[in-house]
Amino acid sequence: MVLELREHALDLTRVRLMGVLNVTPDSFSDGGRYLTVEAALLQARRMIAEGADLIDLGGESTRPGAQPVPVEEEKRRVLPLLEALLELGVPISVDTRKPEVAQAALELGAHLLNDVTGLRDARMLELAARYRVPVVIMHMPVPDPQTMMQHAHYDDVVAEVKAFLARQAARAIEAGVPQVVLDPGIGFGKRLEHNLELIRRLDELAALGHPVLLGASRKRMIGELTGVEAPAERVLGTVAAHLYGAARGAHILRVHDVRAHREALAVWEALEGGR
Repeated sequence: MVLELREHALDLTRVRLMGVLNVTPDSFSDGGRYLTVEAALLQARRMIAEGADLIDLGGESTRPGAQPVPVEEEKRRVLPLLEALLELGVPISVDTRKPEVAQAALELGAHLLNDVTGLRDARMLELAARYRVPVVIMHMPVPDPQTMMQHAHYDDVVAEVKAFLARQAARAIEAGVPQVVLDPGIGFGKRLEHNLELIRRLDELAALGHPVLLGASRKRMIGELTGVEAPAERVLGTVAAHLYGAARGAHILRVHDVRAHREALAVWEALEGGR
């Protein structure tokens, strides 16, 4: 399986790492650390040196309860940095739910759209089709981070997430989007038991035939399971969750701690290859 990202082609026969780069003051884990182009570019270079296969750039926090960011402010945060990142030689994903930001990023040359609202806005479909770029379709029960945890109620979380992703993927392909990547949305309108079940049964999402992205990095569920309160210290628990997900079909892991994941994957892949 190959993910075509404009001039880049990402071979997904091995697990790939998407490095998280948040240029926000309020992200749950690293908010405020990379607010200047210089600081963010340094972090991007560090992640690439440690083994990141692509970088996911976000200018708006979508943690539970996060306040929305105006379009022009999100553009101000993202676009100057995006221009610099495009010179680094790896695919750049833009994490946005705003068509105006998506269009500006695609005009500059972004390779992938990461839409946490799951392509509910038809304008995002049209943009991805027009610019011929893949889209990450993520599940959350409602398209609003401020209220999503009020809707964390499921009869069968895997069946409901799978149905949503299958429906949105079919809609995207029909609209002309070249490829889609499916993300179960760990922590987005989901409680601990929902997150665990989604990772346990990730192979059911992979069975839909599209690449699967898993992003549990440093999230609350890791803290709940390990007792580690500081998000930046949840590295070991994150790696464990992600390796488990990789064994069940995840093609891309969205991570803050690239080096730890690259080392863990090197050992895991060697063991898997010996079967």
